[in-house]
Amino acid sequence: MKAFMTWWQSISPRERMLVSGGSVALIIAAIYWGGIKPLNDRADLAQNRINSERSLLTWVQKKADTIVTLRGGSSKGSQVANQPMNQVIPSSTRQFKIELVRMQPRGEQMQVWVKPLPFNSLINWLAYLRDTQGIHVQFLDLNKTDVEGMVEVNRLQLSRE
Repeated sequence: MKAFMTWWQSISPRERMLVSGGSVALIIAAIYWGGIKPLNDRADLAQNRINSERSLLTWVQKKADTIVTLRGGSSKGSQVANQPMNQVIPSSTRQFKIELVRMQPRGEQMQVWVKPLPFNSLINWLAYLRDTQGIHVQFLDLNKTDVEGMVEVNRLQLSRE
């Protein structure tokens, strides 16, 4: 400390003002870039994540409403075919240009895996199965993909009622 005081006394008043001003500017810069700016950046990032999650929630709710509407609707008086599900599902996926990965029977139900597909194609296919084949969705788990309008089906379970 004594060395600093000796140095401080040895410089001119003008240099003291310059060193004092520079020190204050350095302290202010350190506080801003070391504390305030990182906090603001994190707050902005958190807000962006919240907005993204809200838009995803809105999207999922709209799609869930559509699915519930389709699932809840009854057959429109059409003649229901009596083909087995393990024949109807593959033929209908070809008709709707849906790529079937795998099917697995689960008692009276059928577990189905398909590749990512447009949401509208999925809904049209499920409506076709319900209306013409009497096959209903028992469980459906979807994820939105990075491509607009495309969904990834994690789990789809179908049955005849």
